[in-house]
This record gives sequence, C-alpha cells and structure tokens, in this order.
Amino acid sequence: MKRNRQWGVVGVAVLSAWPLVSLAHPSFLASVSTQAGQVRIGPGGRLASPDPPPLETDLHLLTVSVTSKGNAVPGLTQDRFQILEDGVVQKIAYFWQDSRPVTIGFLMDSSNSMSDSMNEAIRDAGQAFLKNKQLQDEYFVINFSDLPTMVVSYTMDARQMPRLYPMTGESPLYDAIYLGLDAIKEAANPRKVLLVITAGANNGKGVTEDQLVNYAIKQPVQIYSLLFGSSASAASESANVLDLLAGVSGGRASITLDSSFAVDAVCAELAQALKTQYLIGYKSTNTAQNGRRRGVKVRVTSDGAAKLSVWTQSGYYGPKESKNKSVDTK
Repeated sequence: MKRNRQWGVVGVAVLSAWPLVSLAHPSFLASVSTQAGQVRIGPGGRLASPDPPPLETDLHLLTVSVTSKGNAVPGLTQDRFQILEDGVVQKIAYFWQDSRPVTIGFLMDSSNSMSDSMNEAIRDAGQAFLKNKQLQDEYFVINFSDLPTMVVSYTMDARQMPRLYPMTGESPLYDAIYLGLDAIKEAANPRKVLLVITAGANNGKGVTEDQLVNYAIKQPVQIYSLLFGSSASAASESANVLDLLAGVSGGRASITLDSSFAVDAVCAELAQALKTQYLIGYKSTNTAQNGRRRGVKVRVTSDGAAKLSVWTQSGYYGPKESKNKSVDTK
C-alpha cells in the first residue's frame, strides 16, 4: 500500500514514545453556553469544540484533506468531490467542512538511530509546527529511546514544546505509536492526529506489527509520519508499516532528507492541511457482510487554477455477519 507515501520533501510527522503509565486526567463532560453556541468541556477541563451536524449511523465517514501548493483549500462544495469504493462511484450523503480544533500527539525518536544531523533537523520542528496553532489546539509530546516517555502532557501553550536531544538507547517505534494512540483517547478535541518523526528502527519487544495496525484501524486518529532515510530506508519493514498506518488512518507517510529546510517544509504543509478538512459520509453500495477490506479513493475536481493534492483513508473493513444466530426454543 504505497499510495499515501510522498517521496521527497512532502508529508509529515514527529515520533516518540512514552512510558507505560496512564494519563491522569479527570473524565467528565459538560456543556456551557457561549455566544457561538454549545461548547463541550473535555477531560481536564479543556474546552472541546462544537460537534458537526448529526449523521446517520450506517454511513461510512471519511476525513478528507485537500491542499494546493502546501496550503489548505477551504470552501469547496460537495459537487467537487467524488468517492469511489473498489472502483464504484458512491453517492455522498453527508458533507461538512471541518475547522474544529485539533489534538496533536508529537512522537519524537530520540534513540541512537538518530544521527546528530537528524536531531538538529527536528529540534525546532515542533515549535515551528505550532507557530500558527489555533487557540484551542492542544498537544502532548512523547520521546522514545528504550522506553517511550511522555515529556509534555496535554497543553495549549506552544512554549512548552521541548527541544529534542539525542539519547543512547534503542528505538521502540511500534510501542511508541501504540501508546500514542492510547494517550490521545484523553483528547478534548474530536480531531486527533499523531505526528511521527523517526529514523525508522524498531527494537521494541512489546507490540507487533499486526497488533499495531489492528489497533490503529479501530481508532479515530490520523497518523502522519516523517522517515529520515534513503531508498534503502524506503524499502524497510518500518517504512512499510508507517505507510500502512497512514493509509488506514487517513494520514500521510513521507520520506525526506535530514535537513532543517526539508523538515520545516513538511511541518508547514501538514499544519496548513489540518486547518480545514472535510467530513464526507456515504452509504456503501456493497451490501455484503463478509468483513473484507474495501478500497476507497476520493477525487476532487480542480477549477483549473492550481493542482489539488487530496488524501484520506485508503480503505476500511466492511461489516461481518455474526455467526451467533438466534435459536427458536419453542
């Protein structure tokens, strides 16, 4: 599954890990009235943004990102979009422009697989990414070397972004992403993103590839990754897993050189892409209940002014009929 990988200086990510500890955030929800309408209060008392209009439960919902020359493209109308499932055009039944605040989990590789130049390249990447954050955007930071460690808990203060310094331990890449997916469940905002920056080594002894992918499929989290490396790195097992995670989550997997310019360009593009996305729902014409994977593709017509870059989930698993059928005991 290579469709989500962007070769060269495009894409996104920041990767790290955290220790096996749970986040101690109060779990309560409330509603308060504001001039803008209803605002949700999420874990830890953080403001959560208003929800989109209600949708039918049998719709398959996609989060679609559209950029042009690295900038988000807002204001597109439903008629500009076309959805195909396994090559069959689907009728759009739900459409909403989504500019709600985002919760971002930065996962930063600080292991011995990162060279000095790599660490120099990403040292200020997080701060650069947060430069234009919305007021209610929140983030946390996980560094990983031997063990994943949360170094910044949930905060809206961009000044809390730490500098990354190289460590001597090995890289538990899969463990870090798994724990990032677990940590972001405490997010106050409905839009959730993991940004992974890594050299790609995986020396963790816990989570397997299958366990990680199966867990990611079930989470409403977009996973972006930036892999430092060469053509050899692109063919590695970790690169394939990062590509797969991007596909199933609607994120993006990228490979780039370890230069500050390249990393800044990637982070700037992602930050722009997240400013405005589109929630698009449809009822699949495939009524089979066999649990098989279905490929998804989204097309957007251009107005001729500029080429549009579009990405979303590359597919999902359809419903599976339960084997436990009721038995008439009469």
